[in-house]
Amino acid sequence: MCAGAAYKWENVGADRRIGGRMISEGYLRGKVVLVDRRDYGDPSQKAEIEQLQTLWTTYKTKPFILLGSHNGKSPAKKAESVMKKLGVTYPVYDDAYLQRLDPTDEEKLAIAKLRDDAAPRVCVMDSTCRRKLYSGRDVREATGVVGSAIIGASTPINASQYQFLLEWEVENTPGRALLRLKEFRERFPSEAAGFDAAWKRLSGNAEVKKLAKLVELSRQVKDRDMADRKAQKVTPDILEKAMEKYDSLKQSEDPAVAQEAKNALADMKWSAAEISPNKEMTTRRQAEK
Repeated sequence: MCAGAAYKWENVGADRRIGGRMISEGYLRGKVVLVDRRDYGDPSQKAEIEQLQTLWTTYKTKPFILLGSHNGKSPAKKAESVMKKLGVTYPVYDDAYLQRLDPTDEEKLAIAKLRDDAAPRVCVMDSTCRRKLYSGRDVREATGVVGSAIIGASTPINASQYQFLLEWEVENTPGRALLRLKEFRERFPSEAAGFDAAWKRLSGNAEVKKLAKLVELSRQVKDRDMADRKAQKVTPDILEKAMEKYDSLKQSEDPAVAQEAKNALADMKWSAAEISPNKEMTTRRQAEK
């Protein structure tokens, strides 16, 4: 999925999508990800799926993705039918899963056993896709892990946490890295000195500086439920103009800049639909696209 990651995503493409919000492998970059692997066509899974939908509704405006992986005897069509009845809106793909990059023979065997296991399983990955924070069968326990992981990725409290996140973000999400580096340098100037070269490179790049403004705006608008006064003043028209302003970043020759811009713009498009005076119609049109 990303440079330096210990894991990669499999079967996360348009041809594997069953329902819910459409995403891509690149969209998972920089987000806490919960992978829920179960038979989505099995009505007996109703209670757990409803718990997961509540989790998604709670955290969908945060740097988080709940990725459903349909795994079982039910055909995809039946899974799609059950999901509609339960009101599932988080992305669900057929047999999506995580795999280590360059796995050893022992790890390949473990992966094969896991994929053959029909029992539901939940996995939570940190925002750098380098650490599994949870792997088990308890949705409630996984929910607690997700909340802590989102807070940790959004508001690191010590220098080591900043360093861990920045080691990945500098190369993979430069816009976010520039914003975090600015904060890191203000809070922990001595420890931040180790990133002076990265700061000089990113802060001196006009394209990355523009990207950082886009990322900041996207994050602000997504968090408008937190009563941010500036965000409350944002209208769909303002967002449309902002998306036009930053759209060229998607064509950047730097793949990291292009991908992060695509992600931020996708979030802004979603936010525009959420605050639209005709939200229902806007949301329907986007779903049809």
